[in-house]
Amino acid sequence: MSKRPNEKAPETVPPADRRIAALRQAAQNKHQQAVQRAEAGIRRLVKEHEEINFRAVARAAGVSLDFLYAHTDLRKRIETLRGQQRTKQTPPQAPSADDGTVIHTLADALRRERATHRERVQELEQRLAAAHGEILRLQRVIQPHGPTS
Repeated sequence: MSKRPNEKAPETVPPADRRIAALRQAAQNKHQQAVQRAEAGIRRLVKEHEEINFRAVARAAGVSLDFLYAHTDLRKRIETLRGQQRTKQTPPQAPSADDGTVIHTLADALRRERATHRERVQELEQRLAAAHGEILRLQRVIQPHGPTS
């Protein structure tokens, strides 16, 4: 039995190409699983009303920060949810009675510090004036004994 010229021999894929294809497939599967874990982590954080940011999602999903930043869809989703959480935060409350006590305590401490600083500055100014007076006195003593021309 002879082969016809138009008949092709069954193509065999070299083993190296099969390994490369298998590695590519494994990498793609690993990437897809990481994306699914990240999405599940985001859903869990939203469900549990936890803060959503890149670190929290990376920790919840078991993926790296680099992975989240590099994956544009996940990155946009995290940034959007983070922005929504910031706008939903409650506005600052009016100061309570306890806050007033803290404010008064701090204000008193500041007043005492200012008074201490004022006293210290006055003392230093007096010492400086005394030093200037001593310099003038010494200059007067030295002038009569100066070089004669």
